Amino acid sequence: MQLPTPAFEVTQDEAFVTVHVHADIAAATEARVAAEGTTFGCFIEPLYLPLCLPYSVATLHDCIPLCEGSATAACTYDTHTKVLHVRLAKSVHGQVFPDLDRLRPQLLSDEEQAQMERDAACAPASHAYGFGQTDPLPVDYVALVRGGRVPYLDVDDPTQMPPREREARAESLETEKWDEGMYLDNVVDIDGDVAAVVQVEPHVLSGACKASSGAASGPVPPQAAAHAFLVQLLFAYLYELHVSYNDASPESAWTLCKLCRSIACFVEPSAPIAAVLRASYRRALTYPLYRSWALCERVRKDMIRLLQAEDAQTRLLAALQDMDAIFALAPTGTGLAEPVETVLRLIWDFWLAPLQAYVSQAAADEWPALARSLTPPTKEAVGEPGGWDLEVLDMLARESKAEGVGSFV
Repeated sequence: MQLPTPAFEVTQDEAFVTVHVHADIAAATEARVAAEGTTFGCFIEPLYLPLCLPYSVATLHDCIPLCEGSATAACTYDTHTKVLHVRLAKSVHGQVFPDLDRLRPQLLSDEEQAQMERDAACAPASHAYGFGQTDPLPVDYVALVRGGRVPYLDVDDPTQMPPREREARAESLETEKWDEGMYLDNVVDIDGDVAAVVQVEPHVLSGACKASSGAASGPVPPQAAAHAFLVQLLFAYLYELHVSYNDASPESAWTLCKLCRSIACFVEPSAPIAAVLRASYRRALTYPLYRSWALCERVRKDMIRLLQAEDAQTRLLAALQDMDAIFALAPTGTGLAEPVETVLRLIWDFWLAPLQAYVSQAAADEWPALARSLTPPTKEAVGEPGGWDLEVLDMLARESKAEGVGSFV
């Protein structure tokens, strides 16, 4: 998932620092740039340039088409030289930025990088995370946490929060996100949008399915933890295939992360499968656009079909490879790719890669047994905590639909 870096030069005058980015090998049609404080980022698919400047510049978020005559207030693009010129206003007029010719792609200064490495070496994790990981979090990820720039995750530093508090945090956020009007709208489904996504056939279930022949390596998690995480991840993945009509977008990684408690809140995947499935329903009814019990039930049945397939292992590995591709796609939808790439790399390394190693060596009879454990949760169980009386709401929605009421939001 590491993005290639373009060639670049940096110049300055009294008022501006100008970054000249060579886009001669890029095939993209636009460039996205962002600057805040001493941090600068430029994304021109598939290239990404992060820089840590000596001093602060004015905040900038810009997007420019890479075509003849294209220009914005801060950016110009030369189609002959294929160089993008980005002008960053200095926070202090006349301030001299030293050693611009020695800048190299990085988000932290050399001093910050060295200090964080020393801190990490001296501070092992207070609480385990992932599949029992106790090593310090990666330095580049810690930098995002300190800067308050962590996408996708609701708990950004699991080492400082006990597992029970992470689970309580997940329950609390789900309760806060609950929207009765959105739920009723999805039940009534006046335009048939929910019914349409429910009918989508996930591509991982249909036709031949191939996974790469390379064996997964790395630590293998215990069976109970692997099964608990697989259920919530597979639920999120199949949900995304439904709502995206099997056509992933840069937003698809958000769905995978937000519908998994273990990813979004670093909740330990150790609960009984019934509790894991209940949590998946709660997140599907509170975070995404489509908040439908019928869609949750369709996804659960899809999971059973996949796990009962004769080639279940191959299909599971193919699904994990597809998730890797979804993660790689995600940075293309943002102006500052580095935080997204850093977070998704951590998620892959500590969650999906160990699961991939487990699936690769698992016994074939595990999958039908896991499928048999996927019994539907009750609406009463899913609605607490929070007091969501789903049975009553469903009845109200049916009555409203019969009376021609179409919107509750």
